Amino acid sequence: MVSPRVLLVGGRAPRAALLDSNGLQDLERDERRVKRGEKPMGSYEDAVRILEVELRGVEQAFRDLTPEQWRTPTKLQPLDDAQPHWTLFELAGHFDISIGLTVMLMAEPQQGQVGRDRTSFFIFSRAEVAPVVYDYAFKMVEGKTPEQMPDVLHETFTKTTEGARAMAPDTVGPGYYALMRLDEFVPSRVVEAVVHGLDITDAIGRQPIATREGTALTAAILDDLLARKTVAGRPRDLADDLAWVRAASGRSEHADPRLPLIG
Repeated sequence: MVSPRVLLVGGRAPRAALLDSNGLQDLERDERRVKRGEKPMGSYEDAVRILEVELRGVEQAFRDLTPEQWRTPTKLQPLDDAQPHWTLFELAGHFDISIGLTVMLMAEPQQGQVGRDRTSFFIFSRAEVAPVVYDYAFKMVEGKTPEQMPDVLHETFTKTTEGARAMAPDTVGPGYYALMRLDEFVPSRVVEAVVHGLDITDAIGRQPIATREGTALTAAILDDLLARKTVAGRPRDLADDLAWVRAASGRSEHADPRLPLIG
């Protein structure tokens, strides 16, 4: 993934319950759960359903773009300042590969040691990974037109959600960096959909399209990521999940030196 500062978001669902954005008391409750190592609430079926809804919103957002809007630069800053920003066309290419990784995982079930979960998926060397992700987006749209991309995404998104429903949650396959379980990889794709969904709407001045459930799941994963990478506990002024997702992903500025976590 890519943040406004650097290309790339990189996840496992929190070991805490999905955070309730209604108050600090709920936030502190969930932070305690993270520390105790409790499993998250919500089922695999819930995660697949949430992903499907988020991807539907992303697809429609791309379908609604005018020819001029497809050429709009995103606010994502390449690692190399000399390189051009992705436009929404290249961002669509990134969606195709980042969500399509789920299809690749399901196509190659394996036996072996799982190396990542939904949170640790987003722990990586930005300097090493961001340039690869940047280039891949351009490769994914080679030979295609903006008018074709919504249908390309529809096919990838449908294969992802239908395949995920048909496969066992404990299916293990390649998760880009290492082997991952399908029930850990699917929530990481919700993060991709929610955060990069912001990149679509930010570029054209629209309101965010993410659902409350998708935002909550993403926020919870980022809470867990904060606890793993530094000191647990989001800033008190970021109790709202959407505000937290924006700051933690670098989509908005925040003075906390621990942020952004991804990007």
